[in-house]
Amino acid sequence: MIKFPNTLGFRLTFWYVSAFLVCLVAALLALYLYLGTILNNRMDDDLREDIAEFRELLIDDGLEKVISEIEREINSSDESEVFLRLLDGQGTVSFSSDVSEWEGLDAATTLVFQKDIDPSLPMLETMEFPNQEYPARIVLGRIGPDIVLQIGETLEKKEEIMELLFMVFAGMVFLGIPLASGVGWLIARKAVSGIEEVSRAAKDFEQGHLDRQVTVKAQEKEIQTLMDTFNVMAARIRGLIHEMREMTDNIAHDLRSPLARIRAMSEVALTENDSAKSYKNAAMDTMKECDRLMHLINTTLDMAEVDAGVTHTEKERVNLSQILADLCELFEAAAEEKHITLKVKLEPNCYIVGEKPHLQRMLANLLDNALKYTPSEGEVSIELAQFPHEFCLTIADTGIGIPLADQDRIFDRFFRCDQSRSLDGCGLGLSFARSVARAHGGDITVTSEPSKGSIFTSTFPIASPAK
Repeated sequence: MIKFPNTLGFRLTFWYVSAFLVCLVAALLALYLYLGTILNNRMDDDLREDIAEFRELLIDDGLEKVISEIEREINSSDESEVFLRLLDGQGTVSFSSDVSEWEGLDAATTLVFQKDIDPSLPMLETMEFPNQEYPARIVLGRIGPDIVLQIGETLEKKEEIMELLFMVFAGMVFLGIPLASGVGWLIARKAVSGIEEVSRAAKDFEQGHLDRQVTVKAQEKEIQTLMDTFNVMAARIRGLIHEMREMTDNIAHDLRSPLARIRAMSEVALTENDSAKSYKNAAMDTMKECDRLMHLINTTLDMAEVDAGVTHTEKERVNLSQILADLCELFEAAAEEKHITLKVKLEPNCYIVGEKPHLQRMLANLLDNALKYTPSEGEVSIELAQFPHEFCLTIADTGIGIPLADQDRIFDRFFRCDQSRSLDGCGLGLSFARSVARAHGGDITVTSEPSKGSIFTSTFPIASPAK
């Protein structure tokens, strides 16, 4: 059993050749049949014209001239290919060429004479004779009141022309197979060259060459789209791997520090003395560090769930204005303790569709950061406004600000600016806030200037009115 290559190039070539041959055979077949019809119609027209000419000759010059013309036609033609006969109205032959090669002609003519012959409409029939290799086209028409002319001509010339056409067309088909195969193969190779380049790049990428890019430019829009998509995907994977490595390093650092403190406290409790108070203090410090670790782990897991869209909380219509009002009331005591002015301006009844616990946590992170990094006698402004298609929440502070070089990275996981390393935190608050905002169809942006403060702007799509 022949096994053909299971490649896209071979299949494209096969379909190109098949489509070309089907179209070519269909076109040649239609042309062959059309030419055959033309030849048949031309022969019929010639036979009708002969009947009309003999009818006029009989009217103008009489029967003798007609017989003389028939004899001339007989002498100039092969009697095995053409015959002419004159018959009366009952089918009796009055004059005839040699019809010895036309066995069965009389019987066939008798059957025809059983029909009424219209002088203005000669009767045409195709007949086959035992002694003739080819069928013949017979015309029978009245040329006078009691005179019928019968002319017969074999279809040999027409059949020879059709056989010649068939051979020419068959040759064109057979010559078209290798030609179509060659052209189809070139077209297929050109079409799949871009796909092969993407495949090679994917294999290199799989083997660890993460900097691999597809640099070939394709003329086909679909192939170019595939190449561009692969390059974007590869860049995205490189970014994710870089983020994973960075996140792993940050997690290792943030885990190592609490664990080192727990170990140091345990050693101190064991070596200094065996008093119950020292053990109790060591246990309390250990619990504090464990809580810090649990917070880090839980926040990381929550962010992973939010980013993946697999949170277990069902979405509902949430009044963003009420959540902010409650949080501002909650953080008011902390603001008074640091002598920070808290300005609140909230558009009432701003409803969005979302997960209330995540939104509360997100907004709490933003407010907590604003108060944490704003010094005493500073100011924090919270404003919630409604626009035609979205709500816009602005939290502005007069705090320490963020350096321009760090503003693109503050939403990265575990990233902390130099100014914030002395304060408590693990660098996940803003990352979690942005994940929640994007999971709700919105986003968070920041504008900041060192020593002057920061402005965090969050947007949320407006929920449809409740039914």
